[in-house]
Amino acid sequence: MNNALVKIAQTFRTGTNDIDTLDFIHMYLNDENQISPNDLNDFYILTNFRPVITNKNWRMDCGVAGYDNQLGLPPFFPTRLRFEDYIYRIWIQQEGIAAAHVDAVQNHIRNNYMRNPLASELFNEEICSLLKKKIKNSVYHLDDLAIKFDYSGEVTLQDSEEILEKISAIHRQIVKASISTQNEERKQSLQLFAENLSRVFYGFEPDFFQQNVSIIIDDVISQFHGSLEIWPSLVEICYFYKDKKDLPQIRVKNKKVKSRNGTKSNEIIV
Repeated sequence: MNNALVKIAQTFRTGTNDIDTLDFIHMYLNDENQISPNDLNDFYILTNFRPVITNKNWRMDCGVAGYDNQLGLPPFFPTRLRFEDYIYRIWIQQEGIAAAHVDAVQNHIRNNYMRNPLASELFNEEICSLLKKKIKNSVYHLDDLAIKFDYSGEVTLQDSEEILEKISAIHRQIVKASISTQNEERKQSLQLFAENLSRVFYGFEPDFFQQNVSIIIDDVISQFHGSLEIWPSLVEICYFYKDKKDLPQIRVKNKKVKSRNGTKSNEIIV
């Protein structure tokens, strides 16, 4: 590690960033006074942190990040499943490369505005966890601009059953809570949440769930392999163009309001 090159440096985050959707659901079930599953009643504040440099499977969960892109970097995974930065957790574990957390922390609070319902968020996290496990267990090559893995998108019945067994148990807890609560608003909210969870997870029917999840994952993995295949060529083209001609620049001369001390802002080149 003494001679490793730090390719990623990031701040810590605090607030609700370490609370997964399943944690939010358990918090909802355990709080008899909480009506909506989307309410945030508890916050976790990071109070003890220190700078660190590592090449282990370090969680990518930064407030602000900087990347050493002098020679190029791997692409983010092209996906809407919200784990596009996971490639860097794998890529950073090669010899001579490291990641760093700096001595700074940024507050981050989960915002439910324009966010998918909690049931859909749980589905997203379960699919992402499955993909992460499959990709991590099948990596066979790391290089400067990419990773290579064998996983081609298959989803077994066992994969489906493991997910559904866990989510079905949560569903039963929600139904039980809806029966036992004396609060009519909470009862209706719990019943609606149980219905949404059942619908999102295809009625907890293993064959139907496996069929639909297989389609989703096959499409996602195809995009991953495709982007990783063409990415080195794209980076090479960019460097070839940059060596021939400088990237375009323009001097911005926007009129700025004078600051309180009477000075004007400088011109900016972009």
